[in-house]
Amino acid sequence: MFEAFLKEKLAPLALRLALGLVCVYHGFLKIMATGGLTWHLTMPTVWQLLIAWGEFAAGVAILIGLRCRVAAAAALTVVLAAQAYDKGWGILQQPVRSLEPLLVLTLAGLALLFLGAGELSLDGQKSGGASRGTKKKAAA
Repeated sequence: MFEAFLKEKLAPLALRLALGLVCVYHGFLKIMATGGLTWHLTMPTVWQLLIAWGEFAAGVAILIGLRCRVAAAAALTVVLAAQAYDKGWGILQQPVRSLEPLLVLTLAGLALLFLGAGELSLDGQKSGGASRGTKKKAAA
């Protein structure tokens, strides 16, 4: 029973906190640079605005667990697209030490995308606090 509590409630919560806080923090820093319009020297203004606000909004949604899989996919898209724009194929030539944060964020985003928000989230509250697998077992 304790293992199920950890797996279904606390593990997704810890993952959401890790990814959500990073996205909110980085998005907020970009937004504080004149509303998200001037945080990058060469990127078009429209893309800067979309990335800054997209990262911030996805982080908030991840933190509260609202449409968590969609928000994780959005955060992954924003982070990877910004890196691809900035570095291009040169990203593969960077030292591992420089790639480590990007790799950790990517893997955390994928894990959250696959796992879902968990029961301690708004998504979990909408489904009555029980995961789909638990409902199927109860119905059987």
